Amino acid sequence: MTLKSRSRQQIEALLVEQKLSGANLAHSRANNLAHVRRLVNADQGVTLGIDLVHQQIEHAPMEAEAVLQLIATITGCSSDIRYEDGFGYISPAATYDGLRAAATAMRNAIAQRASLIFASGHPKNMATAYEQIAAYASARGCPVIAEDPAGIEEYFGQRLELRGHVYMVTERGEPAHTHRHEYMRDLLRQTPPVGLAIADHGFAGAALNLGIPTVCVMDTNDPGVAVAATLGAPVTVVPLNDNSPGDVVREIADILVEMIEVSQP
Repeated sequence: MTLKSRSRQQIEALLVEQKLSGANLAHSRANNLAHVRRLVNADQGVTLGIDLVHQQIEHAPMEAEAVLQLIATITGCSSDIRYEDGFGYISPAATYDGLRAAATAMRNAIAQRASLIFASGHPKNMATAYEQIAAYASARGCPVIAEDPAGIEEYFGQRLELRGHVYMVTERGEPAHTHRHEYMRDLLRQTPPVGLAIADHGFAGAALNLGIPTVCVMDTNDPGVAVAATLGAPVTVVPLNDNSPGDVVREIADILVEMIEVSQP
């Protein structure tokens, strides 16, 4: 990787150009609002199994309007629940700020030689970027957890695998999409202690349930992450279109490493 040093304006422009943030992203506004309504009904597909979120819903039920306001605070999208047209929006400034926060979390982990774990419920899109970040962290002296996940229970025909340094589920041998948290829950019962998780979907949810600091990508239809962050979960949120092709998402790894390195003393 050739280290660059780009301005905030340049990076935000790149994020928009590559459809990693900005307007008209992958999920429709109607889909995003449907996920908000599923969350207030405690649907684990969108709560990501996060205990804090379920406890909040159980003890103080949330209104869809309030959840949307939390998301808007993070992504910059419209907070008007009556607005159902078009596609999702993430402010490029929000993505930039999330990446800066993630760089700080990574820098601290490197300074402490903390153990890292990488896992994705969106592996076809995110795994390449995670692998690149894992290689960088390892070169900087951080142990990257790579325990064999054999024996962990399968759910609905999907099984947990480790490919490179990234945990993911596969179906019939191919990387598969999942929001389930059980795979990571079961995995973390048999790994060494984790200092920082770089994860998404239910993989992030299970790490947060154990109080593990987590860098988590949040797409426009991931309300569980927004609620967890508001409730004080140890999560660094990176608002991002996680449906971008893997070669595009690799830009995020480049930017993150650049942010870590240019801030080194």
